[in-house]
Amino acid sequence: MNYSAKELVYSKNVLEFATVAKEFCAFLENATNYKRSNFVGLLEKLLPLVFYKATLLPVCEPLYEEGTAKYVTEKLYESIYLKLVGLLKQHDTFPEVFDTRISETDEPFSASISEYLADIYQDLKNFTVTFQKGQVEEMNDALWECQSNFREFWGIRIANTIRAVHILNYDNAELDADDDSTELPEEGERDTTNWFVTRRQKDIE
Repeated sequence: MNYSAKELVYSKNVLEFATVAKEFCAFLENATNYKRSNFVGLLEKLLPLVFYKATLLPVCEPLYEEGTAKYVTEKLYESIYLKLVGLLKQHDTFPEVFDTRISETDEPFSASISEYLADIYQDLKNFTVTFQKGQVEEMNDALWECQSNFREFWGIRIANTIRAVHILNYDNAELDADDDSTELPEEGERDTTNWFVTRRQKDIE
């Protein structure tokens, strides 16, 4: 059965995904309002829900040749990333085996929960802002783009982050104990060339 763009973007599965995506973005934006242990516990519940709802999205095709508007700037991306790093501190990194950057080094590769979450945030925020504007054609294309990026980019990041967060949540670590030796990276120390937001912006230039 063929659905019109309006029927598709206002279908049950799309509306539920939009609701969960909006809640997830708000959760990250307000991450510093939580104790670290509470944040990790809630994150373990939210990530599988976002993943599950994304798998239920109906297949759609873009209506416009140009991509949808992007609302997550590199500055906003960085602010979310640094907020999460500041909250998670020494618990932010985890050993990773499913990252394309592994091929660039012979050393054991560690990924960042904060970076992965910021990657996920980028697409979900762009989607929800466009979706809330209520223009059917733009909603359709934002849905198509978000779904495509889920398959190619941030879906695997959710899966990998769920593993890392699960271990944090159940390894009996003192999550709320601060480690003052963990410092935020300085501006000049961060290599942003491999950041998801940087690569995506280059793709559309």
